[in-house]
Amino acid sequence: KEEDARITMSNKEVTSRVLARDKLVGALKQVIETRYKDVIELKYGYQVDPISFGNEDVRSDGEEAGPPVQLQVSQCTPLSSDGDTEECSIENNQPSKVTTQFLIGADGAARGIANAMETSDEEYRKQRNIFQRLFGKSKQLPFRVTRYDDDNQRVYKSIPIKFPDHWAHDLNYSARSENSRGTFEALPSDANGNYCALLLLRPDDVLASANCDPKVLREYFDLQFPQFSKLLGDDVMEDVAKKGASTLPSFRFAGPRHHEGKRTVILGDCVHTVKPYFGLGANTALEDVQILSQIIESIPDLEKNIDQAPLEFTKQRAADSRALVKISRGMDRPGKIGTMRFVLPLILDSMFNKFMPKVFGPSMFGMFKKQGISFTQIQKKKRLDRLMQSVVIATILSSIGMGFGYSTKVLAKTLGMSCTVVRGSLAAAIVAAGFARSKLSKITPR
Repeated sequence: KEEDARITMSNKEVTSRVLARDKLVGALKQVIETRYKDVIELKYGYQVDPISFGNEDVRSDGEEAGPPVQLQVSQCTPLSSDGDTEECSIENNQPSKVTTQFLIGADGAARGIANAMETSDEEYRKQRNIFQRLFGKSKQLPFRVTRYDDDNQRVYKSIPIKFPDHWAHDLNYSARSENSRGTFEALPSDANGNYCALLLLRPDDVLASANCDPKVLREYFDLQFPQFSKLLGDDVMEDVAKKGASTLPSFRFAGPRHHEGKRTVILGDCVHTVKPYFGLGANTALEDVQILSQIIESIPDLEKNIDQAPLEFTKQRAADSRALVKISRGMDRPGKIGTMRFVLPLILDSMFNKFMPKVFGPSMFGMFKKQGISFTQIQKKKRLDRLMQSVVIATILSSIGMGFGYSTKVLAKTLGMSCTVVRGSLAAAIVAAGFARSKLSKITPR
């Protein structure tokens, strides 16, 4: 019951806010049009395919760092007159070719630039023998996109919801239904109680289909999420039931570098794609932009030394991208074992950090909130914590085992019985006590 609930306020340095994709795009568009309209030209409905990354082994004496990047730009024709569709075709349009001195690939999970880099790298390596690959002047580690099969698929329906004034408006709310059929996640979109909520379901769930019965959806919420159901009007339920579910991206990362040649760099979802459970997708992409901007601003005589930016970006971000995806995927494993792998570390981290905060770090979510720490550092810290936790637990269990063994020896000597008989009797007594307790708990007093 709501009146019996206890709310524990979290100590958060930063308050979470949900920024919808259309709002983010609208804000960026407004900034471009008002501040940078003389240097940035927005074009919609175009597909960009790399022809050459300028990887030829050419280096002039100072004017240019190799040839420019060549691109093929094709206009897309919508396949349907329906304005809601995003599908288009480039078959009947004449493409144009353009060149650029610096290419930033930020085409999201579609990762067209990254896929082209992977193909280019494969062709490059086929043209070299093994000695050229290992010892040549232009040697580099193979580039590949690591794609994980989504073995814990979920789809979602977004739900607008407004919380009462007496509820905290700076917290994230989460609830899971019985048998893990669905999960309700709500994050604040402003300070006035307006939240953006997601109902996460399996793809084959009847509630995930378009035009499902709103009465069935209401019954589900009343039974599984009653505290939220009463805040949702019938019109909202009808809208949610009517729309189809959206899919979540699969885990992927590109590496071991984030550049190709001397003039191409990739960032954002193009190099690290995660499910948006923990707010690490768009936030990390924006962090990529900030870091690349700082790198570019720090390069003296930028026009002549622009080739320094891609390599430096790889040095600062490649390892973090890999760690980010591996950490996020590790917290999204399927089944009961996956749930245990998610919950048990949180419990252990909370316990150990409470008793020895200078030795053990907080939980993974606590680590995410820390400022000035990279995902690689988080990954290393958690691995060290797991090792030390294992040593502590093993030491405690060994001590208990040794104490039990010593106690049984003393008891056996006192009673004049063998240790085997004493241990067996104690084990039988423990089993009998557990059985009796389970039976007594089922008896209802009258």
